[in-house]
Amino acid sequence: MFDINERKKTEQKLLDLQKELEALSFKDGLTGVANRRMFDSILEMEWAQARRNNQPLSLLMLDIDYFKQYNDHYGHMQGDNCLRQMGQILTSAATRSRDFVARFGGEEFVLVLPETDEASAAKIAERCRNLLFKEQIPHANSPTSQILSVSIGVGTIVPAHGDDPIAFIDKVDKRLYLAKQNGRNCIVKAG
Repeated sequence: MFDINERKKTEQKLLDLQKELEALSFKDGLTGVANRRMFDSILEMEWAQARRNNQPLSLLMLDIDYFKQYNDHYGHMQGDNCLRQMGQILTSAATRSRDFVARFGGEEFVLVLPETDEASAAKIAERCRNLLFKEQIPHANSPTSQILSVSIGVGTIVPAHGDDPIAFIDKVDKRLYLAKQNGRNCIVKAG
């Protein structure tokens, strides 16, 4: 005899598992922060809202300085712990409800900061550096510092018709590259 209650319970379990699987598909498995896929979705949504409301939208791109050397010296398990810590630090730096943190790839992270002008974005970037500094994570193989540091590119835009979010990401990525060229452990917000 078929029990309708059992069927309903099974259907509910399947729905719950489907929701859990969907949530996991937008989360970086190692760090627990959002992944690149979720970043793309959030940036698109925030871009449209900033354009509609004529509001600034800021983006931080962060790269852990000399992470390959960190992994080579301390091992991949400690490297994974380092990435997890970085995710936690950035999450604590993103204090407003719509601030968004994601792992962009490898040792790169991004923060999407809606309704944030360039000066405020630069302050948040500095907060990220300070929070990391307070952790005093040793990095014996870094030519920049004996503790873990990050390079940060900062960009702000009030999106208008014809502006492209991919071009904006590229612009901020170039600023991150400049931060690395300028000796790392620094922030570049224009250039």
